Amino acid sequence: MARAWFLSTDLKPRALESEEMLLLAVLEQAVADMDHPCPAVRADADAYIFSYGSDYSLFSFDSVCTYFKLSPSAVREALRDRRDRRARGRAGDYKTAA
Repeated sequence: MARAWFLSTDLKPRALESEEMLLLAVLEQAVADMDHPCPAVRADADAYIFSYGSDYSLFSFDSVCTYFKLSPSAVREALRDRRDRRARGRAGDYKTAA
């Protein structure tokens, strides 16, 4: 089978720069905060991730995703599905006695 040369890149893996690690940490913390026990922290994470404003500052969700070549809309969709599944699971934990 012929090698799919058009799928390969000449880019070599490299270590993240400290600024890139900070950007990634912001994104990771927002995702982790979606599961935080405090409703206010969860609300802040939701506001950060699911805001659709024109904020393109360095640390905005869209900017961080774009920097790492992630589709902000695809990441939002995956996180929304994850959040909704967890919410349904939590709702099932509180069954009332009949």
